[in-house]
Amino acid sequence: MTRIEGHDALHARLGRTPGASPEDARRTNRSLVLRALHLGGPQSRADLAKLIRVTPATVSSVVRELVDDGIVEELGRTTARHVGKPATMLGIRPDGRHILAVDLSSHEQFVGALVDLDGKVVHRRSLARHDARGTAATALLVRLVAELVDAAERPLLGAGVASPGYVHPDGIISNATHLGWDHVDLVAALRDVVDVDVHVVNDANASALAELTYGEHDSDHIVVVRVDEGVGAGIVLDGQLHSGSSGGGGEIGHVVTDPSGPRCVCGKRGCLETFVSAPLLAAPAGSASTTLLGQTGHALGAGIAMLVSAVDADDVVLSGSVEVLSETFLSAVHDAISERTLPHLADRLTVRGTSFLDADVLLGAAALVLDRALGIR
Repeated sequence: MTRIEGHDALHARLGRTPGASPEDARRTNRSLVLRALHLGGPQSRADLAKLIRVTPATVSSVVRELVDDGIVEELGRTTARHVGKPATMLGIRPDGRHILAVDLSSHEQFVGALVDLDGKVVHRRSLARHDARGTAATALLVRLVAELVDAAERPLLGAGVASPGYVHPDGIISNATHLGWDHVDLVAALRDVVDVDVHVVNDANASALAELTYGEHDSDHIVVVRVDEGVGAGIVLDGQLHSGSSGGGGEIGHVVTDPSGPRCVCGKRGCLETFVSAPLLAAPAGSASTTLLGQTGHALGAGIAMLVSAVDADDVVLSGSVEVLSETFLSAVHDAISERTLPHLADRLTVRGTSFLDADVLLGAAALVLDRALGIR
């Protein structure tokens, strides 16, 4: 699932920041080696030295450490014809570590998984939510994480939790209305059940991280819109996730689009998510009608048109249920945005479903751990 990039593109993305101490330099070089292998696929030690612009001796030292840690492995000698002894190729060892990832976005269940370093889900588990809120929701999360820890057959690199709501950069859920959470510290809640670092991210931002880390995309300006129990957006500008000054970037679900509209769970009237959400799309028969899909998709497109125009995004990615990923819904979103933006933007706009179906939020939580622990994004 790793996106392989060409040599010239890698140089541009592997820019280095000199460390202030030998330990900083060691961490920087370790991160650069891992990023090069993640983005560019298998490389020789000589290739790595050229890519990250350090001495062969430095690369050999870093690689030795990563091999001893079980994160990098030797893949055998290259078959390319070069003068001298064939080079030994190196690659990230997918099973060297597993990542514990959790997705709390569904109104029906909490979903967790163990994910390898290549983004492959190796074990998946879910617990029915039964409308758990507040401390009951926290207890359900703790139970799910404990079960995943017990199921792990490889050392854990870290744990990532993707939650709806306003997620502060320090891991505190400032507000998650549908889960009944107000200033809940998920890192502290999980401290006794998992002995690795825990990282928390908004679910829409997680979906955006999945696209950035594992997806195939041609644009570096992407708006990822997650439709589950509510609505949120992950904003990618110049190939980087932008979550705002305090982690609330993309929190569009409680923007009022019709002051005379239905009462929202937040107390206001006519918030965007009173017109667009997974429960609203779930018709009694189990699938939404074409008319409902069109109307709801149009409402979402109208709600995000200004955001798309403001950041000049040319790639809109939708994440959520099968209804959200349907052609009818996607087309309605595209039409509504096009009707409300300038032709130069509408003409190059792409609206598509997530590359990962129902695994995007899990993979995004895993990608966050990869970035925080190894610095490979």
